[in-house]
Amino acid sequence: MEEDAIKPDSHKLLELGREVCAGGNTTIKFLRGSKGKPMMKDILENLMIERIAKNFLKAPHKLHEIHETDAELIDMGGGSDNYLAITTDALVEEITSGLYDDPYLIGWMLAMVNFSDLAAVGAAPLGLLISISYPPALNEAFMTKLTKGISDACQRLNTFVLGGDTNQGKELFLSGCAVGLVPKKSIIKRIGAKPGDKLYLTHPAGLGSVFAFLRLGKHDFKLPKLFYQPLARIEEGKIIREFASCCMDTSDGVIHTVDTLMRLNRCQFVLEDNWDQILHPITLKVCSAQNLPPWLTLAAVHGEFELCFTLSHDNEKSFLQEAAKAGWTPILLGEIIEGEGVRIRSGERLFPVDTALIRNLSEIAGSDPKSYINKLLEIAQKVEMQ
Repeated sequence: MEEDAIKPDSHKLLELGREVCAGGNTTIKFLRGSKGKPMMKDILENLMIERIAKNFLKAPHKLHEIHETDAELIDMGGGSDNYLAITTDALVEEITSGLYDDPYLIGWMLAMVNFSDLAAVGAAPLGLLISISYPPALNEAFMTKLTKGISDACQRLNTFVLGGDTNQGKELFLSGCAVGLVPKKSIIKRIGAKPGDKLYLTHPAGLGSVFAFLRLGKHDFKLPKLFYQPLARIEEGKIIREFASCCMDTSDGVIHTVDTLMRLNRCQFVLEDNWDQILHPITLKVCSAQNLPPWLTLAAVHGEFELCFTLSHDNEKSFLQEAAKAGWTPILLGEIIEGEGVRIRSGERLFPVDTALIRNLSEIAGSDPKSYINKLLEIAQKVEMQ
Protein backbone atom coordinates (compact mmCIF):
# COMPACT_ATOMS: atom_id res chain seq x y z
CA MET A 1 0.00 0.00 0.00
CA GLU A 2 1.38 3.38 -0.99
CA GLU A 3 0.93 5.83 1.85
CA ASP A 4 0.33 8.86 -0.37
CA ALA A 5 -2.63 7.07 -1.99
CA ILE A 6 -4.72 7.49 1.16
CA LYS A 7 -2.99 10.44 2.79
CA PRO A 8 -6.03 12.80 2.76
CA ASP A 9 -8.23 10.14 4.33
CA SER A 10 -5.59 9.30 6.91
CA HIS A 11 -5.78 12.90 8.11
CA LYS A 12 -9.57 12.68 8.23
CA LEU A 13 -9.28 9.42 10.13
CA LEU A 14 -6.95 10.96 12.69
CA GLU A 15 -9.32 13.89 13.29
CA LEU A 16 -12.27 11.55 13.81
CA GLY A 17 -10.25 9.33 16.11
CA ARG A 18 -9.18 12.26 18.29
CA GLU A 19 -12.75 13.52 18.50
CA VAL A 20 -14.19 10.16 19.56
CA CYS A 21 -11.41 9.34 22.04
CA ALA A 22 -11.72 12.80 23.60
CA GLY A 23 -15.30 11.89 24.48
CA GLY A 24 -14.09 9.00 26.65
CA ASN A 25 -16.18 6.45 24.75
CA THR A 26 -16.03 3.06 26.49
CA THR A 27 -16.50 1.12 23.27
CA ILE A 28 -13.20 2.45 21.92
CA LYS A 29 -11.43 1.21 25.05
CA PHE A 30 -13.17 -2.15 24.86
CA LEU A 31 -12.07 -2.72 21.29
CA ARG A 32 -8.37 -2.27 21.98
CA GLY A 33 -6.31 -5.40 21.48
CA SER A 34 -4.92 -7.48 24.32
CA LYS A 35 -1.71 -5.41 24.29
CA GLY A 36 -3.51 -2.08 24.16
CA LYS A 37 -3.24 -1.82 20.38
CA PRO A 38 -6.04 0.45 19.11
CA MET A 39 -8.09 -1.31 16.45
CA MET A 40 -11.23 0.79 16.18
CA LYS A 41 -9.39 3.81 14.79
CA ASP A 42 -8.53 1.94 11.60
CA ILE A 43 -12.11 1.95 10.28
CA LEU A 44 -13.67 5.21 9.10
CA GLU A 45 -17.23 3.90 9.21
CA ASN A 46 -16.90 2.80 12.83
CA LEU A 47 -15.53 6.16 13.87
CA MET A 48 -18.37 7.95 12.13
CA ILE A 49 -20.86 5.78 14.00
CA GLU A 50 -19.10 6.60 17.27
CA ARG A 51 -19.16 10.31 16.47
CA ILE A 52 -22.89 10.21 15.74
CA ALA A 53 -23.79 8.11 18.77
CA LYS A 54 -21.60 9.73 21.42
CA ASN A 55 -24.30 12.23 22.46
CA PHE A 56 -27.04 9.61 22.81
CA LEU A 57 -27.95 8.22 26.20
CA LYS A 58 -28.02 4.43 26.35
CA ALA A 59 -31.50 3.12 26.96
CA PRO A 60 -31.61 1.14 30.22
CA HIS A 61 -33.65 -1.63 28.58
CA LYS A 62 -31.20 -2.06 25.68
CA LEU A 63 -28.89 -5.04 26.20
CA HIS A 64 -25.73 -4.36 24.21
CA GLU A 65 -23.25 -1.66 23.22
CA ILE A 66 -22.67 -0.19 19.77
CA HIS A 67 -21.32 -2.69 17.21
CA GLU A 68 -22.08 -5.75 19.37
CA THR A 69 -25.19 -7.00 17.52
CA ASP A 70 -26.75 -6.70 14.06
CA ALA A 71 -30.14 -5.87 15.61
CA GLU A 72 -30.79 -4.19 18.93
CA LEU A 73 -32.19 -6.40 21.69
CA ILE A 74 -34.66 -4.76 24.06
CA ASP A 75 -35.82 -6.12 27.41
CA MET A 76 -39.57 -5.57 27.45
CA GLY A 77 -39.93 -6.48 31.12
CA GLY A 78 -43.10 -7.95 32.50
CA GLY A 79 -41.67 -11.43 32.82
CA SER A 80 -41.48 -12.00 29.06
CA ASP A 81 -39.42 -14.98 27.86
CA ASN A 82 -38.33 -13.03 24.78
CA TYR A 83 -36.34 -9.97 23.91
CA LEU A 84 -37.62 -7.59 21.26
CA ALA A 85 -35.21 -7.47 18.32
CA ILE A 86 -35.39 -4.29 16.26
CA THR A 87 -33.33 -2.87 13.40
CA THR A 88 -33.51 -0.29 10.63
CA ASP A 89 -31.86 0.05 7.22
CA ALA A 90 -32.30 2.11 4.08
CA LEU A 91 -31.54 1.82 0.37
CA VAL A 92 -29.74 4.94 -0.82
CA GLU A 93 -26.52 4.53 -2.81
CA GLU A 94 -27.72 1.24 -4.27
CA ILE A 95 -30.42 3.25 -6.08
CA THR A 96 -28.53 6.48 -6.87
CA SER A 97 -25.57 4.54 -8.30
CA GLY A 98 -27.84 2.50 -10.57
CA LEU A 99 -26.93 -0.77 -8.88
CA TYR A 100 -30.63 -1.41 -8.32
CA ASP A 101 -33.00 -0.14 -11.00
CA ASP A 102 -35.58 -2.91 -11.17
CA PRO A 103 -38.46 -1.85 -8.86
CA TYR A 104 -39.28 -5.43 -7.86
CA LEU A 105 -35.66 -6.07 -6.78
CA ILE A 106 -35.57 -2.73 -4.94
CA GLY A 107 -38.62 -3.76 -2.92
CA TRP A 108 -37.26 -7.25 -2.28
CA MET A 109 -33.93 -5.86 -1.08
CA LEU A 110 -35.55 -3.28 1.20
CA ALA A 111 -37.25 -6.10 3.09
CA MET A 112 -34.34 -8.55 3.10
CA VAL A 113 -31.70 -6.05 4.22
CA ASN A 114 -33.74 -5.44 7.36
CA PHE A 115 -34.78 -9.03 8.05
CA SER A 116 -31.16 -10.18 7.66
CA ASP A 117 -30.24 -8.25 10.80
CA LEU A 118 -32.95 -10.15 12.66
CA ALA A 119 -31.57 -13.44 11.33
CA ALA A 120 -28.11 -12.59 12.69
CA VAL A 121 -29.46 -12.46 16.26
CA GLY A 122 -31.62 -15.54 15.79
CA ALA A 123 -34.91 -13.63 15.92
CA ALA A 124 -38.26 -14.72 14.51
CA PRO A 125 -39.72 -11.73 12.60
CA LEU A 126 -42.97 -10.06 13.61
CA GLY A 127 -42.97 -7.84 10.56
CA LEU A 128 -41.68 -4.79 8.73
CA LEU A 129 -42.41 -1.07 8.89
CA ILE A 130 -41.56 0.88 5.74
CA SER A 131 -41.05 4.53 4.82
CA ILE A 132 -41.29 5.56 1.16
CA SER A 133 -40.43 9.02 -0.14
CA TYR A 134 -41.14 9.24 -3.87
CA PRO A 135 -40.96 11.89 -6.63
CA PRO A 136 -44.32 13.08 -7.98
CA ALA A 137 -43.45 11.81 -11.46
CA LEU A 138 -43.01 8.20 -10.29
CA ASN A 139 -45.45 6.11 -12.31
CA GLU A 140 -47.97 3.68 -10.88
CA ALA A 141 -46.40 0.64 -12.57
CA PHE A 142 -43.10 1.29 -10.80
CA MET A 143 -44.79 1.58 -7.41
CA THR A 144 -46.82 -1.58 -8.03
CA LYS A 145 -43.68 -3.61 -8.79
CA LEU A 146 -41.86 -2.04 -5.84
CA THR A 147 -44.54 -2.99 -3.35
CA LYS A 148 -44.89 -6.41 -4.94
CA GLY A 149 -41.20 -7.01 -4.23
CA ILE A 150 -41.66 -5.99 -0.60
CA SER A 151 -44.75 -8.16 -0.20
CA ASP A 152 -43.17 -11.23 -1.84
CA ALA A 153 -40.07 -10.93 0.35
CA CYS A 154 -42.21 -10.80 3.48
CA GLN A 155 -44.30 -13.76 2.35
CA ARG A 156 -41.14 -15.73 1.56
CA LEU A 157 -40.19 -15.34 5.24
CA ASN A 158 -43.74 -15.92 6.52
CA THR A 159 -44.08 -12.41 7.86
CA PHE A 160 -45.86 -9.15 7.04
CA VAL A 161 -45.72 -5.44 6.36
CA LEU A 162 -47.05 -3.93 9.58
CA GLY A 163 -47.42 -0.34 8.39
CA GLY A 164 -45.35 2.68 7.48
CA ASP A 165 -45.24 6.19 6.09
CA THR A 166 -45.24 7.86 2.67
CA ASN A 167 -43.97 11.26 1.54
CA GLN A 168 -43.17 13.09 -1.67
CA GLY A 169 -39.62 14.20 -2.37
CA LYS A 170 -37.17 14.98 -5.16
CA GLU A 171 -35.79 11.42 -5.28
CA LEU A 172 -36.88 7.94 -4.36
CA PHE A 173 -35.85 7.11 -0.80
CA LEU A 174 -36.74 3.91 1.02
CA SER A 175 -36.13 2.75 4.57
CA GLY A 176 -37.43 -0.06 6.71
CA CYS A 177 -37.63 -1.16 10.32
CA ALA A 178 -37.86 -4.88 11.08
CA VAL A 179 -39.02 -6.19 14.44
CA GLY A 180 -38.90 -9.70 15.87
CA LEU A 181 -38.60 -11.81 19.00
CA VAL A 182 -35.67 -13.86 20.28
CA PRO A 183 -35.75 -16.17 23.34
CA LYS A 184 -33.82 -14.81 26.29
CA LYS A 185 -32.24 -18.21 26.88
CA SER A 186 -30.49 -18.33 23.49
CA ILE A 187 -29.31 -14.92 22.33
CA ILE A 188 -26.37 -14.54 19.98
CA LYS A 189 -24.19 -11.48 19.36
CA ARG A 190 -20.99 -10.58 17.52
CA ILE A 191 -18.77 -11.22 20.54
CA GLY A 192 -17.81 -14.66 21.87
CA ALA A 193 -15.38 -16.21 19.37
CA LYS A 194 -12.22 -17.80 20.80
CA PRO A 195 -9.08 -19.42 19.38
CA GLY A 196 -9.93 -22.97 18.37
CA ASP A 197 -13.39 -22.07 17.05
CA LYS A 198 -14.34 -22.89 13.47
CA LEU A 199 -15.71 -20.21 11.15
CA TYR A 200 -18.77 -21.01 9.03
CA LEU A 201 -21.09 -19.47 6.43
CA THR A 202 -24.74 -20.39 6.02
CA HIS A 203 -24.42 -20.84 2.22
CA PRO A 204 -21.88 -20.10 -0.56
CA ALA A 205 -20.93 -16.44 -0.95
CA GLY A 206 -19.84 -13.99 -3.63
CA LEU A 207 -23.05 -13.34 -5.59
CA GLY A 208 -23.40 -9.84 -4.18
CA SER A 209 -19.94 -8.79 -5.36
CA VAL A 210 -20.41 -10.38 -8.77
CA PHE A 211 -23.76 -8.65 -9.21
CA ALA A 212 -22.22 -5.26 -8.36
CA PHE A 213 -19.15 -5.90 -10.54
CA LEU A 214 -21.26 -6.74 -13.59
CA ARG A 215 -23.84 -4.00 -13.05
CA LEU A 216 -21.54 -1.10 -12.21
CA GLY A 217 -18.73 -2.18 -14.51
CA LYS A 218 -21.17 -2.46 -17.45
CA HIS A 219 -19.85 -5.92 -18.30
CA ASP A 220 -21.71 -7.92 -20.92
CA PHE A 221 -22.10 -11.33 -19.29
CA LYS A 222 -25.13 -13.54 -19.77
CA LEU A 223 -26.65 -14.74 -16.51
CA PRO A 224 -30.19 -15.51 -15.32
CA LYS A 225 -32.25 -12.32 -14.98
CA LEU A 226 -32.68 -12.52 -11.20
CA PHE A 227 -29.60 -14.52 -10.28
CA TYR A 228 -29.13 -12.15 -7.36
CA GLN A 229 -32.18 -12.23 -5.11
CA PRO A 230 -30.79 -12.99 -1.64
CA LEU A 231 -32.69 -14.39 1.32
CA ALA A 232 -32.44 -13.39 4.95
CA ARG A 233 -31.42 -16.63 6.69
CA ILE A 234 -34.11 -16.57 9.37
CA GLU A 235 -34.50 -20.34 9.84
CA GLU A 236 -30.75 -20.93 9.87
CA GLY A 237 -30.37 -18.17 12.45
CA LYS A 238 -32.72 -19.98 14.81
CA ILE A 239 -30.41 -23.00 14.75
CA ILE A 240 -27.24 -20.92 14.96
CA ARG A 241 -28.39 -19.12 18.10
CA GLU A 242 -28.47 -22.44 19.98
CA PHE A 243 -24.86 -23.40 19.21
CA ALA A 244 -22.69 -20.54 17.90
CA SER A 245 -20.31 -18.36 19.88
CA CYS A 246 -20.87 -15.28 17.68
CA CYS A 247 -22.70 -14.32 14.50
CA MET A 248 -23.01 -11.47 11.99
CA ASP A 249 -24.57 -11.17 8.54
CA THR A 250 -22.59 -10.53 5.34
CA SER A 251 -24.74 -7.75 3.88
CA ASP A 252 -21.58 -5.64 3.38
CA GLY A 253 -19.47 -8.57 2.18
CA VAL A 254 -17.67 -11.42 3.91
CA ILE A 255 -14.38 -9.56 4.42
CA HIS A 256 -16.22 -6.69 6.10
CA THR A 257 -17.94 -9.16 8.41
CA VAL A 258 -14.81 -11.14 9.24
CA ASP A 259 -12.88 -7.93 9.89
CA THR A 260 -15.56 -6.71 12.29
CA LEU A 261 -15.64 -10.00 14.17
CA MET A 262 -11.84 -10.04 14.34
CA ARG A 263 -11.74 -6.56 15.90
CA LEU A 264 -14.52 -7.27 18.37
CA ASN A 265 -13.14 -10.64 19.48
CA ARG A 266 -9.42 -9.74 19.35
CA CYS A 267 -8.47 -12.98 17.61
CA GLN A 268 -6.92 -13.90 14.27
CA PHE A 269 -9.33 -15.13 11.60
CA VAL A 270 -7.88 -17.51 9.01
CA LEU A 271 -9.86 -18.19 5.82
CA GLU A 272 -9.27 -21.33 3.79
CA ASP A 273 -8.85 -21.07 0.02
CA ASN A 274 -11.40 -23.79 -0.74
CA TRP A 275 -13.15 -21.49 -3.18
CA ASP A 276 -15.08 -24.30 -4.91
CA GLN A 277 -16.97 -24.83 -1.63
CA ILE A 278 -17.00 -21.28 -0.27
CA LEU A 279 -18.13 -19.43 -3.40
CA HIS A 280 -21.36 -19.77 -5.35
CA PRO A 281 -21.00 -21.55 -8.74
CA ILE A 282 -22.04 -18.39 -10.60
CA THR A 283 -19.36 -16.47 -8.71
CA LEU A 284 -16.71 -18.96 -9.78
CA LYS A 285 -17.94 -18.80 -13.38
CA VAL A 286 -17.65 -15.01 -13.52
CA CYS A 287 -14.22 -15.05 -11.81
CA SER A 288 -12.93 -17.47 -14.41
CA ALA A 289 -14.34 -15.51 -17.35
CA GLN A 290 -13.23 -12.09 -16.05
CA ASN A 291 -9.86 -13.27 -14.67
CA LEU A 292 -10.74 -12.17 -11.13
CA PRO A 293 -9.06 -13.61 -8.01
CA PRO A 294 -11.82 -15.67 -6.32
CA TRP A 295 -11.14 -14.27 -2.83
CA LEU A 296 -11.78 -10.75 -4.10
CA THR A 297 -15.49 -11.51 -4.42
CA LEU A 298 -15.58 -11.66 -0.62
CA ALA A 299 -14.11 -8.16 -0.36
CA ALA A 300 -16.60 -5.84 -2.06
CA VAL A 301 -18.95 -3.87 0.18
CA HIS A 302 -22.05 -5.40 -1.48
CA GLY A 303 -22.83 -8.82 0.02
CA GLU A 304 -25.59 -11.41 -0.05
CA PHE A 305 -27.03 -11.71 3.48
CA GLU A 306 -25.45 -14.99 4.48
CA LEU A 307 -24.66 -15.45 8.15
CA CYS A 308 -21.04 -15.77 9.27
CA PHE A 309 -20.64 -17.48 12.63
CA THR A 310 -18.20 -19.31 14.87
CA LEU A 311 -18.54 -22.66 16.64
CA SER A 312 -16.53 -24.15 19.47
CA HIS A 313 -15.17 -27.68 19.11
CA ASP A 314 -17.67 -28.90 21.71
CA ASN A 315 -20.68 -27.54 19.80
CA GLU A 316 -19.64 -28.18 16.20
CA LYS A 317 -20.78 -31.80 15.91
CA SER A 318 -24.19 -31.22 17.50
CA PHE A 319 -24.71 -28.14 15.36
CA LEU A 320 -23.94 -29.97 12.12
CA GLN A 321 -26.36 -32.72 13.09
CA GLU A 322 -29.17 -30.21 13.66
CA ALA A 323 -28.38 -28.46 10.39
CA ALA A 324 -28.51 -31.78 8.55
CA LYS A 325 -31.94 -32.51 10.02
CA ALA A 326 -33.11 -29.21 8.53
CA GLY A 327 -31.67 -30.16 5.12
CA TRP A 328 -28.96 -27.53 5.35
CA THR A 329 -25.21 -27.92 4.75
CA PRO A 330 -23.22 -25.01 6.25
CA ILE A 331 -19.98 -23.94 4.56
CA LEU A 332 -16.68 -24.18 6.48
CA LEU A 333 -14.92 -20.86 5.91
CA GLY A 334 -11.91 -21.11 8.23
CA GLU A 335 -10.83 -21.04 11.85
CA ILE A 336 -9.97 -18.72 14.72
CA ILE A 337 -6.42 -18.75 16.13
CA GLU A 338 -4.33 -16.68 18.52
CA GLY A 339 -3.22 -13.27 17.30
CA GLU A 340 -4.84 -10.43 15.35
CA GLY A 341 -5.73 -9.77 11.74
CA VAL A 342 -7.20 -11.71 8.84
CA ARG A 343 -5.24 -14.14 6.71
CA ILE A 344 -5.94 -16.57 3.89
CA ARG A 345 -4.38 -20.01 4.09
CA SER A 346 -3.17 -21.43 0.78
CA GLY A 347 -1.29 -24.69 1.18
CA GLU A 348 1.23 -24.22 3.97
CA ARG A 349 1.33 -20.43 3.71
CA LEU A 350 -0.71 -17.71 5.38
CA PHE A 351 -1.29 -14.55 3.34
CA PRO A 352 -2.22 -11.38 5.28
CA VAL A 353 -5.14 -9.35 3.96
CA ASP A 354 -5.30 -5.62 4.69
CA THR A 355 -8.93 -5.66 5.73
CA ALA A 356 -8.77 -2.12 7.13
CA LEU A 357 -7.79 -0.76 3.73
CA ILE A 358 -10.48 -2.84 2.03
CA ARG A 359 -13.16 -1.60 4.40
CA ASN A 360 -12.12 2.04 4.02
CA LEU A 361 -12.18 1.92 0.22
CA SER A 362 -15.82 2.96 0.04
CA GLU A 363 -14.91 6.13 1.95
CA ILE A 364 -11.75 6.73 -0.08
CA ALA A 365 -13.46 6.20 -3.44
CA GLY A 366 -16.57 8.14 -2.45
CA SER A 367 -19.51 7.53 -4.79
CA ASP A 368 -17.37 6.56 -7.79
CA PRO A 369 -18.04 2.84 -8.46
CA LYS A 370 -15.33 2.61 -11.13
CA SER A 371 -12.70 4.01 -8.78
CA TYR A 372 -13.82 1.62 -6.04
CA ILE A 373 -13.56 -1.43 -8.31
CA ASN A 374 -10.13 -0.34 -9.62
CA LYS A 375 -8.79 0.09 -6.08
CA LEU A 376 -10.04 -3.37 -5.14
CA LEU A 377 -8.23 -4.83 -8.14
CA GLU A 378 -5.03 -3.01 -7.09
CA ILE A 379 -5.24 -4.68 -3.68
CA ALA A 380 -5.76 -8.06 -5.30
CA GLN A 381 -2.53 -7.68 -7.25
CA LYS A 382 -0.62 -7.31 -3.97
CA VAL A 383 -2.07 -10.47 -2.43
CA GLU A 384 -0.42 -13.03 -4.68
CA MET A 385 -1.41 -16.62 -3.95
CA GLN A 386 -0.31 -19.63 -5.94
